[in-house]
Amino acid sequence: MSQRWFADRIFHRILKNFSWLLAAQVFIVIANFGYLSLTAHSLGVEFFGRLVLVRTYIAVIVGLTSFQSWQALIRYGAIFLQKKDIKALQNLIKLTTLLDGLGSLAGLAIAMIAAPYIGLFLGWNETAIREVQYLSIFILFTIGSTPTGLLRLYNRFDLLGLQQTIAPFIRLLGTVITIWLQAPLWGYFLVWSMAEALNGLSLLLLGWREVGKHGLLKDMDFSCPKLTQIEPKIWQFCLISNVNSSLPLTIILTPLMIGFLVNPIAVGLYRAGYELSTPLKDLALLLTQSVYPELAHLGSQENWKKFATIILRLGIILQGIGIVLFIIFMILGRELLHYSMGETFIPAYNTLIILVMAGIFKMGNFLLEPALYAMGLPHVSLRVNAIAILVVYLPLLMILTFQFGAVGAGLAMLLSNVLSFVLNSRLTWRQLRVKCGNKQGV
Repeated sequence: MSQRWFADRIFHRILKNFSWLLAAQVFIVIANFGYLSLTAHSLGVEFFGRLVLVRTYIAVIVGLTSFQSWQALIRYGAIFLQKKDIKALQNLIKLTTLLDGLGSLAGLAIAMIAAPYIGLFLGWNETAIREVQYLSIFILFTIGSTPTGLLRLYNRFDLLGLQQTIAPFIRLLGTVITIWLQAPLWGYFLVWSMAEALNGLSLLLLGWREVGKHGLLKDMDFSCPKLTQIEPKIWQFCLISNVNSSLPLTIILTPLMIGFLVNPIAVGLYRAGYELSTPLKDLALLLTQSVYPELAHLGSQENWKKFATIILRLGIILQGIGIVLFIIFMILGRELLHYSMGETFIPAYNTLIILVMAGIFKMGNFLLEPALYAMGLPHVSLRVNAIAILVVYLPLLMILTFQFGAVGAGLAMLLSNVLSFVLNSRLTWRQLRVKCGNKQGV
């Protein structure tokens, strides 16, 4: 059976693209491990927690103001390529680029204005607030959504894999220099921000280079797109997908909530467990990035039987990987925390195990959500996320964190992920049964 799976052309292409991203991810994991380990050992758990709080503040604003335009670009770009409608594709690219730019400007304005008010709740002094405002300038460089979509649409996962190694390398190198110079805490902030800025610029360069290679710059009008002439369904897709992508960003608020309800030490313990549990999330994200363009192409061809087969096969692979990693963390979790972060981080073990369990269910969601998007049903995913995050996660986060600290935050994450996985599974397969039935009826 496995030979038949890997002989499938589409399945083989997905795994090939996944392998490009995985090769890059190996380097990223090593670089991030070195960066986090050096930072944690140098700063200690309290100052490491403060670093996490500032990073979280900027990351939340970027996430809330950034349009996830790559999702619409892949969904409708695949349709326009199928129809060979180059003009429509050019207009779509202009629209998503405009949304990227507006989002980065809005993010900068909000970050600058909100810093003094958020700082009051987090205990930032005037110097810290000014530093956060200066660092917010780098939000202008977070304009990589459209280039990301273009590279995925045209199957250039080799370039994406190479590009994704830039930020981790800069963070690692910059941290080594920062420690060597014995720079204060703001030096660590500066290294992180510069890495994100270079990441955005390199992505922009590669994305537009690919546009030129495929002749899309020919006869392309670079004036502002006529927004009133954009199809309403594209606007609806962009709006819903952006809201849906913003909802999980409330989870990024977790360190801020822990800092508010408990203390920076609890923030550091939670972040340590979270960072070490990310291999599950990262693997699922890599596979999602590889599979979504293929599902979008299959959806544009209405090949729903193949669509369902791909999801089922990849789901089995993901869950198998998740179980293996869970066993590894159960056995070696304390040693990983000790050697990677330091002895003071060992109490994060229970949080780590709970977050790994949550990650297994998250892996399934990372496969089901792009399936719904490729079917043109982002509103279904939005409803699930709204229930799982707003109704379940946030209330439980406040209650359980107050009672159990970092472990309580992990429990809230686990329960939310279980619910969203169950709902997404049920709704995705229901929609596929309807589509397969309609196709056979035709």
